[in-house]
Amino acid sequence: MSIENIKTDVIVIGAGISGLATVKCLRDDGFRVIVLERTSEVGGLWTFREHDYGVMRFTHINVSKYNYSFSDFPFPDETADFPHHSDMAKYILDYTKHFQLREHIKFRRKVTKLEQTGDNLGWRVTTQILGEDGEPTDSEEIYEARYVAVASGHHAKPVVASFSGLDTFTGKAIHSVDFKDAVTNGMEGKRVLVVGIGNSGVDVATNCASEGRCKSVYLSTRSGAWIYPNYIAGRATDLYACRAFLNYIPWTVGSTIFETIVSFLLGHPRKWKLNPKMRALQTQPTVSPTLIHHIQRRHIKIVPNIKKIEENRVTFINDESDEFDAIVLCTGYKIDLPFLEESVRSKVLDEETNSIKLYMNMVSPEIGHSLAFVGFIQPASGGLLSMSENQARWFTELCRGRVSLPTKAEMIQNIQDEEAENASKYYKSSRHTIQRDPIIYNDQITSFFGAKPELLKNPTLAWRLMVGSCGSAQYRLQGPGSWEGAKETVMKVPVTELMHYSLLLTMLLIPLAIYWIFSFLCFLVT
Repeated sequence: MSIENIKTDVIVIGAGISGLATVKCLRDDGFRVIVLERTSEVGGLWTFREHDYGVMRFTHINVSKYNYSFSDFPFPDETADFPHHSDMAKYILDYTKHFQLREHIKFRRKVTKLEQTGDNLGWRVTTQILGEDGEPTDSEEIYEARYVAVASGHHAKPVVASFSGLDTFTGKAIHSVDFKDAVTNGMEGKRVLVVGIGNSGVDVATNCASEGRCKSVYLSTRSGAWIYPNYIAGRATDLYACRAFLNYIPWTVGSTIFETIVSFLLGHPRKWKLNPKMRALQTQPTVSPTLIHHIQRRHIKIVPNIKKIEENRVTFINDESDEFDAIVLCTGYKIDLPFLEESVRSKVLDEETNSIKLYMNMVSPEIGHSLAFVGFIQPASGGLLSMSENQARWFTELCRGRVSLPTKAEMIQNIQDEEAENASKYYKSSRHTIQRDPIIYNDQITSFFGAKPELLKNPTLAWRLMVGSCGSAQYRLQGPGSWEGAKETVMKVPVTELMHYSLLLTMLLIPLAIYWIFSFLCFLVT
């Protein structure tokens, strides 16, 4: 059975955080919106699912609640700095209920095709209706709209690394997408090899070492890593990201500063055989409060990349080897948009390099703003949520015609400039092709529609806006969609003492340095 011509103004694909932020912004501006969600719940990966894509059972967010929240719906004050995934799921559900978003969502709708209509003035979305068990039915629905926002997420398709002999491994090999916890996955008492030292890899390894009581846990890394603690000097690490640091200190100097701080707190990574091949700010941070602890106690052994696998024996590139019962491949994800018709997908995604050909990671210069991609961005520090929400707000302004895109040539040039900047700054990796810093990115995109925080318009917050991360509410201080609770919420975001005093000291030293130089020059003249 097929139901044709369900028409609306905008279709949003996905009811995770990016999709929910998008429907809320569109609905607030009077659009008729339908959200198509594959599962039967909101929240995307933050909703724990025993047998489906999502967080691990023990996952805590590794960005503080201040910088990973909806801009007009802060976490309750009593929430921990780094909420558990169950707290995140409840928060997202509360947001959905508070703003009455559920009535716009069609659950158990799997998008199978997204194509332009014949007149190229709109979009047609074909969906397959799923049963309560998640299995496909014989029914489908077709939707048509002038605008579409794809918010299905960029962590879409697991990347399974290819190692010589992996197919001969006699133990159990899984990707981290299938790992829930060491007990559930039957790894208690086993010899476990975890491959990959991103946040997922470190979480899996520490869970196996602490909760899984595994016989041994090895963590294999190809490129090494700088491990950041959750807190520096008693403040959440992401609170140190600020405009003064990001806009006025070269990234090489910034890396030196963070490398010095991390080495002072935890010891240089080489001490723990982490051996990073990149500077601290050249990669997405790997945050863990316990990895170094487990390395120190020899609960986890750091080993280099895999050379070959022969049945249950794994040999590493330093020619050391050991036997294992299980391998967990924490080797990341790639962008996957199988429902896009080929003529559209080729304009949006380079599948070979995992890079997207989108202006501001959102709009194709070839297509325009009728098709937007929300949340297809990797935050270099802080969280994705504020970036997705500001993308959604810009998308709404574009759809209403209150702002417009640059010319096609200007957008293409901007994409090329961003690619060149990323290549010069970040370590070469498929996960860095869409990397942006949240504060810099959010300032740029909100400047397009008048919501960028301005110091002169917010004099009582000016110092905080320079030396604090300020959280997502700062982008509701002014402009369309401003919120009366924004200032109070910004004031609740802690400003680190280190940034307070270092900036004050710098402000004092600069005039002293100028005075000294001037005096010296006067001395030479006389």
